Amino acid sequence: MSKNLFWAALAVAFIGGVAGDSLGGDVGAIASFLLIGAGVYIGWTCVPESRAKDYAIGAAALVFLNAPGWGDASTVLTQVTWVGGYIAAIFGALVNLVIAIAAVGILKSLVDGAKANAGAGI
Repeated sequence: MSKNLFWAALAVAFIGGVAGDSLGGDVGAIASFLLIGAGVYIGWTCVPESRAKDYAIGAAALVFLNAPGWGDASTVLTQVTWVGGYIAAIFGALVNLVIAIAAVGILKSLVDGAKANAGAGI
């Protein structure tokens, strides 16, 4: 189920990036909502506790890569002729997906660690 949801989230990222601006703000907002919801579910079910730190480091790298003044990747991607705006929107949506997966994965890791430590003291 999670693998199919990941592919569906990628499809939503592409559709939201390509059609979000041309069809109006509502399509972009719905695509963003579906993307973040899928990221939360994938992060909760698929990120193992031992790999949560790796996901968080990767998400932090993407944030710095896309942040204005640091990597500013979206602005650079918009300069690609004809399709730059679409590529930048797709990249931004994928960054948001990865951030949601990593954030929920690290929170799940913290919750699982707290549960394990709470039971160890008894």
